[in-house]
Amino acid sequence: MRLTTRGVLIGVVALGSAAATPLWAQHPDLSGQWTFNAAQSDNPRDMLQARDSGGDEPRGGRSRGGYGGRGGFGRGRGGGTGSRMSDEQRQRMYQTMQFVFDAPAALTIVETDSSVAFALDSGAALVLHSDGRKVTQKVEGGGDVETKGRWQGNDFVVERKVSGGGKVTEDYLRSQDGKQLYVIVSFEGRSGRSIAFRRVYDGAGVK
Repeated sequence: MRLTTRGVLIGVVALGSAAATPLWAQHPDLSGQWTFNAAQSDNPRDMLQARDSGGDEPRGGRSRGGYGGRGGFGRGRGGGTGSRMSDEQRQRMYQTMQFVFDAPAALTIVETDSSVAFALDSGAALVLHSDGRKVTQKVEGGGDVETKGRWQGNDFVVERKVSGGGKVTEDYLRSQDGKQLYVIVSFEGRSGRSIAFRRVYDGAGVK
């Protein structure tokens, strides 16, 4: 479900204003404008390339840097995604990996008692009900994307499944001082390949 940023934010704010009791106050408020901090974020491409080349992952599973260029998800050791994949399977896996590699440069989050809305710098937006209700996006020429969100303690967990591809989970939580937003990204492929890493976002105007 792709909506305009303006439409999503106006609609969500209206819903929040109409709520008699702000139940979202029971959860940490993730609302705000957030900018990607590449220097403090893990680089999944480096992590996967290190694993594929036979090296160990960086200590603590952390490798800092940006997200430039393609690569980092080819023929993995122990039977990853190799030539055994059909063209369709390869396309669906690439579609899944875009959620892993493509970190939004900026995002705006609006939280209400029953939903969390995400508006990206690209203009794309997504509204997820916090009760785990599924949203299905039809993708022409690709696999349908099934997305759902739910609160898990103090974290808002977003789960995306690409039909015929893999699953990507994003765990959103705010830092203790409220100045940063952490997004723990986990990927699970059909071949059993997996990776977990952290993205860091700085809050706009947060001191």
